[in-house]
This record gives sequence, C-alpha cells and structure tokens, in this order.
Amino acid sequence: MAALRYIVNDIYTILEQTYDDSKIEFEHVLYHVLVIADRLKSQHIEKRDSGAFLHIYTDIQLTEDKTTINPDKIAGRKYIDIPHTIYDYDLDRGISYISYSSDADEFNPPFTSVTFCRTTPAKSKRLYWTDEEKPSPSNPYFYRVNNRIYTLGIECINNPRVEIGLYNSFNPDDYFKLIVDCDLDSEFDFPDELIAILQRQVLDLGRFALLIPKDSRNDGDSELKESNVPTQKLVSVNEQQQQ
Repeated sequence: MAALRYIVNDIYTILEQTYDDSKIEFEHVLYHVLVIADRLKSQHIEKRDSGAFLHIYTDIQLTEDKTTINPDKIAGRKYIDIPHTIYDYDLDRGISYISYSSDADEFNPPFTSVTFCRTTPAKSKRLYWTDEEKPSPSNPYFYRVNNRIYTLGIECINNPRVEIGLYNSFNPDDYFKLIVDCDLDSEFDFPDELIAILQRQVLDLGRFALLIPKDSRNDGDSELKESNVPTQKLVSVNEQQQQ
C-alpha cells in the first residue's frame, strides 16, 4: 500500500504546476482525496468477497445504560459502541461478524465459538416464536442503532466480551490530526489498483473548480458567461472501466 503523503503530494504537485497562479492548499487536496477514496473503497469492498480491508477489534466489553435517555439510550439493554466509523452497507454488512467465547466450546478458536446473527428491532419479535430461533447464549443476535450495536440472548452472562470484524471507512478528522503531527507516511488503507482512478477523479474535481474564472464566480455582482464554462467532462468509475 502506498503512503498517503505520496498520493496527496502527487496530485497537489500536478495541480500547482498546471495552475501556478491559483491558490491551492495541501489540506484541500487531502480532504478531496479522502472523500473520493472513501467512495471508491466502499464500492471495491462491496463488489468483492475479500478480507483485505477487514479490521478486527477484540476484548470489547458490553455495557448497559442504567437509565433511559431519548433517543437511543435504553436502560437494561446490553450494547457496544462501534469502535470506528464503518461503511453503511445494506443489511449492516459493514459489520463482518460479532462473536464471543464460550467455556463450553474449549476446542475451537475463541472467535468461532459463538457467532451473533443479525436482526432488527422490528423483526426481533418473531425470533421468540420458536425454540430454534429464540435468542440465547448459544444463539445470540445483534441489531444496530446508529453507532451502537445492541445484543439479544446474552442478558444473563456477566461481563461478556466480544470480538468484532468491521469494514472501516475513512474518518477525515483522524487524517487532519496527522497533518498537525506531520505524519502522513503510514500506509494508506486503500486498494493499490484504484490509485490511478482516485488521482483522475480528484484532478477532475480540481480542474473543474480552478477553471471557473474569478469574475464568473458567485459573488453577487457577476453573471456566468457561457463561454467561460469548463467543457471538460467528469467521468464516473463505471464509465472509465467501460472505456
């Protein structure tokens, strides 16, 4: 994986060389790299059955609210806070798995001992209609509410700890902290084969903004002239693949 610094510097240098009289900030390029990379990475993960970008968090203790505070905080329900921002895939597929170790299954790896199944608050009622589906310590369920994951079936277990596998999305705030610390040399959690597409889309976005003449920007005093509108086409990932 390439370092984030090299990717951003490459795009930043191209834009500066092409539009040397325009004010371009490194932080602006970084922001757009993260925004577009997040979209491309999300599409990449969704299309492939791969663990290349799976992140595992272990030994996470479930907590329980003592009082109910609207919205989302409900007394008596065990939950964990999602430890990192994740992709909001259909059926909560941004969560690859949740599991916990059972003492009764001592011969298998702990993370394969008991695995949670997904449900929703609206669908959970029917789980209690049959013994085969009823939530229990050997057949637990989880459902997501915003950035919390609630559990069903392990209410009687004291101090349960779970392992969770997540497909993390980018958090721009974390990367801006790296700029302050002058540390952008860590590996960029992004598919190498999509770097060229990432560069192309960020450059297209930069050209679109920089090609608009200053006297045609929306300052309340000028009108956009048809002759000054950029004619360069912005293409999508699918269009580039077809080409």
